[in-house]
Amino acid sequence: MLNKKRKVLIAAQHLFIEKGFTDTSVQDIIDEAKISKGTFYNYFSSKNECVIEILENAREETALKRRELLVYQDISNQQILIAQLSIRMEIYRDRNLMPIFVAIFQAQDSGLSEFIKKNHYEEIKWLAERLVDVFGKQTKKVSLDCAVLMLGMIQQMQHPWTLKSKQITVEELVGFIMRRVESMIYSMIDTNDSLIDPHLFENFYEDVQITKKHVLDQLKSFKQQYLDELKENELQHIEFILEELSLKKPRKYILEAVIHSFSDTFKKTSYHKQLTEITASVWKLIDETY
Repeated sequence: MLNKKRKVLIAAQHLFIEKGFTDTSVQDIIDEAKISKGTFYNYFSSKNECVIEILENAREETALKRRELLVYQDISNQQILIAQLSIRMEIYRDRNLMPIFVAIFQAQDSGLSEFIKKNHYEEIKWLAERLVDVFGKQTKKVSLDCAVLMLGMIQQMQHPWTLKSKQITVEELVGFIMRRVESMIYSMIDTNDSLIDPHLFENFYEDVQITKKHVLDQLKSFKQQYLDELKENELQHIEFILEELSLKKPRKYILEAVIHSFSDTFKKTSYHKQLTEITASVWKLIDETY
């Protein structure tokens, strides 16, 4: 991400938390970031677009870290799912994003409401699929019910008044709720007790289909754009992934190992944001194709 753009996002996030989203104007962000109006509008068309990118960055980081936790792991391992759920909570806590979520929810802006709704939908869908991984295919019929219940319990149990009598870690909290879900999910199967149609969310949003050509084009375009700036180890990572993906049958276990290292290599570079998007595409291709 360009340094000036990052500066704008940091200033905006600070103001959204301090003043509230509704009471923060574009001019406030410009003054806080010490930039010109033209610079702001070069990156964002509105403060709505600005807050969406702040939350999108956190969502993308969460998704990548969650996927990396599955490398060489048993997908039915409950502890992996607990760790995956904890990642999102830790990122949102460390970046103090919950007040922003609350603020934009209260703003009653239709565009932002749709963004929040889509994010919530994706989280429910992801968790429902992971619950089936952990508890077995026979639980698919009730997985959406349990995903909604689990996320609701996590949200309520995070309230300060709930936990003020005892200091617990994020993973302890998620683990406690996971044990409650485990006691419910098989009972719901045994009694055929489900409320939400398991196919309900299938057509809410169109999933973007990732092809090998799409990922190769992304990587080649990035390599060409930054060829003069890339360090030798960064260039080697890109070329290795390009070479592996160009094979008729790319090796999944090789790609998984390299992508994890690839993500770390670019973590502190100015083009980390672009590489995060490319990495997400590679993971999606691996999961859907290989």
